[in-house]
Amino acid sequence: MNEPLPDAERTRRIAMELTAQAESGLAYCTDRFDIERFHRIGSLARDLMATVTAEEPPAYDPRVAVTAGYTTPKIDVRGGVFDASGRVLLVREVADGHRWTLPGGWCDILESPRQAIEREVAEESGVRVRATHLAAVVDRHLWPHTPVYDRHIYKLLFVCAPEGDLDPAFTSAETSEVAWFDVADLPELSVARVLPEQIALLHEHWSDPGPAHVD
Repeated sequence: MNEPLPDAERTRRIAMELTAQAESGLAYCTDRFDIERFHRIGSLARDLMATVTAEEPPAYDPRVAVTAGYTTPKIDVRGGVFDASGRVLLVREVADGHRWTLPGGWCDILESPRQAIEREVAEESGVRVRATHLAAVVDRHLWPHTPVYDRHIYKLLFVCAPEGDLDPAFTSAETSEVAWFDVADLPELSVARVLPEQIALLHEHWSDPGPAHVD
C-alpha cells in the first residue's frame, strides 16, 4: 500500500494539475465565460502553490497562460562526461551559489535531445562531446530534489564521450569553474539540478552500458 503523501506535497500536486488543466482548457475553449473560468482556476492554482513553496511563485499572467497550449512535462537534459579514469566532469553554477552540477539544461524547441545535451555541455564546460548512451529517463518529483518546482519535469541523463580536452580556466555566463571529480568524493552539489545517486547511475552506465533506467 502506498504511503499517504504529506499535506504540502499533496497540495503542490493539486496546484500543478490545476495549472495544467487551466492552460490546456485555454488552448481549446472559445466561450468567453469558460475562458474567464479557466483564468480564475489558473490564478487560484498559483495562490495555492504559494502556500507550499519556499519562494513566491511568479504572478499569474493571463497572456502566458493563453499561449502555453496543452501542458506537458518540461524536458531537462544532463550529461555524464567521464575521463579515462572514471572521473566525472562537473560545472559550478553561478545561479545557485556556485554549487556544482552536471552540465545540462532545458531542451530547446526544434532541437533533438542529442543536440540539446551536446550543446549544453559545450556551452557550460567548453568541452565538445558526443552523446553515446541514454542512461535514464527520470521523473524529477520522484527523486529528492530541492527545492520542489511548480512544473512537472522529466530529466534525460546521457553518458557523453569527450571529443576535446578540458580547459581548466574556462568560464561562462552560467558557470564559474569546471573540473573533474572522483564519483566517490563529490563537492557540494546543486541538488535542484542533480543528485549523487544520478551521478552514480551515470557512472555505472559509463562503465557497463545497459538498458536505460526509466521511472
